[in-house]
Amino acid sequence: MDRFSRLLGKFSRKKSEAKLAQQLNKSVEAPEANANGTSGYLIKEGKNAGKVLKHLKTDPNKL
Repeated sequence: MDRFSRLLGKFSRKKSEAKLAQQLNKSVEAPEANANGTSGYLIKEGKNAGKVLKHLKTDPNKL
């Protein structure tokens, strides 16, 4: 019986950890891409607020 108790406890812990991880992933908000006509990410808070990171450019020759 001890083996089954251990397995059941392990399964229960894994299930609760997976549920917590899923809840945390759902609560994360992605930064706005292409906001205000830019082709990058606009930082809204902190000392770099207002800067645009990682401009995404496509080469017309590769289209």
